[in-house]
Amino acid sequence: MKKHFSFAPLMLLVLPLLFAQSTSLKQFKHWDPEEGAWMEDADAPGTYSKTVTGSAASGNWIMYVKFNPGAWLNWHWHRNLQTMYVVSGTMKYEVKPNPEMTLRPGSYVIVPARALHNGTCVSKEPCTFFIENLQPNDKHMTDANGKELSRP
Repeated sequence: MKKHFSFAPLMLLVLPLLFAQSTSLKQFKHWDPEEGAWMEDADAPGTYSKTVTGSAASGNWIMYVKFNPGAWLNWHWHRNLQTMYVVSGTMKYEVKPNPEMTLRPGSYVIVPARALHNGTCVSKEPCTFFIENLQPNDKHMTDANGKELSRP
């Protein structure tokens, strides 16, 4: 008999972590996915983001991200750790030197600083997820071996 895993208990643990940075706020904060405009990532056509809170330029931020079906973000790394919480869709995701994994709604991933990683939305529906980052964002596009790609 196949066992079914419920993500509900996991989400009860993970969701408070997602918004842990908000506990330092002195006032109420609410955000809805309908707020703001999607900004397409120039490095990955078909991928978009919206700022939930904070600033990618100054740090302590959360982004809501969407990959259209089939969209792919090439190999890259960041100077800092990032935390990812999957909301919808199915992604193939790889963080070197680990094997490729499948991310589904409820999946949680911590990508260490300077770790090469990439992802592809493989579902028929868009893949959406939150990315939390306590430091300013930087993205270094590379080939599969980590060699930095030159930008035009």
